Amino acid sequence: MQHEQRGRLPSAGKSHYRKVAEGVGIVTMLAIFVALVGLREAHGQSGANREAMGQGESQPLAQQRYRFDLPEQSLLYSLGEFTAITNISVLRPDAQAIDAMAPAISGEMSADEALRHLLSGTGLDIEYSNQRTAEIVEPQPATMTSTGDQVAFSTLTVEADRIGDDWVYHEPRSVSVISREQIDRRPPRHAADMLEETPGVYSAVSAQDPGLSVNIRGMQDFGRVNTMIDGMRQNFNENAHQQRNGNLYVDSELLSSVVIDKGPSSGMHGAGAIAGSANFRTLDYDDIIMEGNDVGVRLRANTGLGSEGNGVNFIGSAAVAGRFGDRWELLAAKSRRSFGDYSPGMRGGDSEFLDTGVQDHFEGRDTTQVVDRISFSDYTQESTLLKARLGLTQSQSLQFSYVGTELGYNNVSDRKIVNPVDGSSIDGEDAWDKYGDAEAKTQSFGLDYRFDPKSSLVDLSALIYYVDTQNERYTQSGRPVFEGDVNMTEAAWSSGLCDQTPFPEDWQNECAAGLGSNVLTQIETYGIALENTAHFSLGSLDGFSLNHGIEYFQDRGDADTVRDREGSVVDVAENSLQPNGRRSITSIFGNLTWEDDTYTLGAGLRYDYYRLKGDTQVPGTEWTYTSRQEQFDERWTPEEQQMLRDTGWYDYYYNSNWIAPKWESQRGVYEYEVDNSMDKLLPTLQAAYRPNDWLELFTSWGRGWRPPALTESLMEGSHPSDPFATMYPNPYAEPETTRSWEVGINTAFQDVFTGDDRLFAKLSYYDTKAHNYLITSMVNTLPGDTGGLGNTMFINNQMPMKFRGVELELDYDAGIWYSRLNYTHVLGGDQDFCQKQYPLGSHWVRDDMPDEDGNYSENHQWAIDGGYDSYEDYLDQRLVCASGGQAAQFGMNSARNVPMDRGSWTLGTRLFDRSLDMGVRLNYSADGGPDDFDTPIWPGYTTWDLYASYRVNPHVLLRASVENLRDENYVTGYSDIFSKTYGPGRTAIAGVELQF
Repeated sequence: MQHEQRGRLPSAGKSHYRKVAEGVGIVTMLAIFVALVGLREAHGQSGANREAMGQGESQPLAQQRYRFDLPEQSLLYSLGEFTAITNISVLRPDAQAIDAMAPAISGEMSADEALRHLLSGTGLDIEYSNQRTAEIVEPQPATMTSTGDQVAFSTLTVEADRIGDDWVYHEPRSVSVISREQIDRRPPRHAADMLEETPGVYSAVSAQDPGLSVNIRGMQDFGRVNTMIDGMRQNFNENAHQQRNGNLYVDSELLSSVVIDKGPSSGMHGAGAIAGSANFRTLDYDDIIMEGNDVGVRLRANTGLGSEGNGVNFIGSAAVAGRFGDRWELLAAKSRRSFGDYSPGMRGGDSEFLDTGVQDHFEGRDTTQVVDRISFSDYTQESTLLKARLGLTQSQSLQFSYVGTELGYNNVSDRKIVNPVDGSSIDGEDAWDKYGDAEAKTQSFGLDYRFDPKSSLVDLSALIYYVDTQNERYTQSGRPVFEGDVNMTEAAWSSGLCDQTPFPEDWQNECAAGLGSNVLTQIETYGIALENTAHFSLGSLDGFSLNHGIEYFQDRGDADTVRDREGSVVDVAENSLQPNGRRSITSIFGNLTWEDDTYTLGAGLRYDYYRLKGDTQVPGTEWTYTSRQEQFDERWTPEEQQMLRDTGWYDYYYNSNWIAPKWESQRGVYEYEVDNSMDKLLPTLQAAYRPNDWLELFTSWGRGWRPPALTESLMEGSHPSDPFATMYPNPYAEPETTRSWEVGINTAFQDVFTGDDRLFAKLSYYDTKAHNYLITSMVNTLPGDTGGLGNTMFINNQMPMKFRGVELELDYDAGIWYSRLNYTHVLGGDQDFCQKQYPLGSHWVRDDMPDEDGNYSENHQWAIDGGYDSYEDYLDQRLVCASGGQAAQFGMNSARNVPMDRGSWTLGTRLFDRSLDMGVRLNYSADGGPDDFDTPIWPGYTTWDLYASYRVNPHVLLRASVENLRDENYVTGYSDIFSKTYGPGRTAIAGVELQF
């Protein structure tokens, strides 16, 4: 008998070609920064100007002199340019916005003089918390706003709001902002479109499902990425393809920005988020109210242009906001998005993988499917936003917010390419089946309290919220069962055989085939977030800050299935395929930071406590042993046994073969009452060094932890429309742990090519190693069984998983023209997978019991000789391993292989006093898929977009865009590989925005 050895794991090798490619990628990105340094030295920048004026480097930044040439414009624009020139961050600790015009300033002056001149006439003042940070102070924070698209962004780990988008290039960590301006350049058809210009961020998107799953640096779902709307966790998860088990329903029309933090955090909202967070910020009062007004109205409408509209029916919104006295601010907004089926591009697009269905098995065939329309990609979305802010006192405010959205879309099959009968190609119009309609609804309620008594020790914020997300999918009755020409399903129902519950055992399949089902999945999240930031000095050393707080959230999952026959309800049952139970995390955190002009040092510690409770079950086989004596006693009574002794027949019957010891199996169900709790301490470290005023070097290190979600621990049931794959819970799932570190560079250049341009850059290298990463596996053997193909569970990977790469962001603005570049270069190859063959234990006892003579089986003795306690112990620890394309048996995990390289480049110009803004955007995605595949799963592509906007007057703005100008045929990189929905072909959209 052959046996596997315990703990034999595959080696983590990589090809010579990939090593060369990684080296070239790193050298290329470093070369860009060498060029930037050369530009810095060639053009001098402000630091050289100050040296020419005889200033010493030791002089405080606020007192150093700079050259300014700022026109009269919105105060927010001027403050953003002030930060770019001086590297002094301007903060707003009370989280209020600013409504004012800044006067023009020109000439040489100190930073402090320039800043106070910009604020003249506003009633605002400045306090310096350290040499690199200026805080705006004013007596009535409840009435302050900002202007236009330049809003004050709140990040997850920054104590105060920063002015403009440029603050990310002054943060010693990996953080990105998606601005309203970026969103408007290409109106999103799918929410995932907003993420395409952000390095390190992907989405396993399906064009036929409007739910958004955010992937950061190769990790996604189940809270690995904390997705939020205005700081309120959106923890809805529902089983889907490619481990897309965390859907966010968000409306781009109601957003002002998206802030994406990458990597683990010891700050607010970092609990369980080993990959990072994405906070979708909704419209604020300043986005609607124009300068000098107390009431504002904004109307927006976009639509596709004629035959080039490509399914874009309408994207629009109406919003109104007002300020009432010194205390009240109100906002209400309504939006609608409507899309029809769209056409993919017609240029290029040859790919062997895209002509093969996931479950097609016709090898060597020559089959091509032409798809000229993405069927069932139509959907509608209607959303509502409400906000009300009350200034309680000069130092306190309270805001209520509500965000709700409803979507109607289609419940659609995987893409089918081959006719299962003869192997012929299915017509492109029939590539997908519609099972029925689907609806999603989410509502988020929040109450936000702020307290800032102008004390250096108190800057308090508290948020209480409730989020309710529901998804409802209807599946029509399946194919009827035929015997010859007789429709047995119809016969069973018409004869009344199916009227009884449960169905008759001999008619189960026939009756079930005549039923439709409506599955309702609901996740409710209750959350509390409280944090404070204190600034203080230790002795004569100032620059210390302590950010500390507590966060608690609980998810409550509930799912039901209603089965019907031609509209009449047959039964209602709990749907265990989706999560049913409760899961909560309590987190206490603190971050101590010291900062001066040159250095930043920080250390954080988070304590997380987790609990999950619910009931579930798993089918399996129970083995029982019946000894010879037990069988003999069962067959003969004591009196009969005595008679056999008396007649001399006892030994004959007792030793006969037909009562020999035997093992018998019985199919049953293993019940699990899950009540898991655990805790973890998670440290982080941070450091930054600024040798001059244009360069910042930073690094960070941290531990992360994510306990299992409801779905991973408790779900069970059959895969919809696929009886082969059955899903089972894993109540023994262990938490994931990560070690992450990164190093990076920030640069800020002024006067590079002209006298008033600026260039920002952020380059970072990240490295994350994850242990016990939960994957989807289809090769699990259930307790007491001997085989398990098709048994699907979420299983801890026994091999460490590595996520590494380099991210680059460049942002250049010369006023009349501008450019933005981002690129992600992913390092490493396919992930290795090893899992326990029996995740819930083998329960295999028959080889570990001695026979009648006291002898053990060969398997038992082999296991003992190998160092195991028993053969059952060996089976409990036996591993199944694979990597690359061979890991398909582990399911189509999002982490099976690393994401592909991706990037975008925007080049634009502003003409006619910046009234006309137009440009072009290039989108690039490299090939993606396992290293050992002959063809990529996601073929590489390059597309081009055009955009333009023209401000007719302060109240009217016209917009137009052309997506995929060259009509390329492509599948979005890292998109759902089961649905295989092509990206949209050429799409022209035009719109108007009115604001009063």
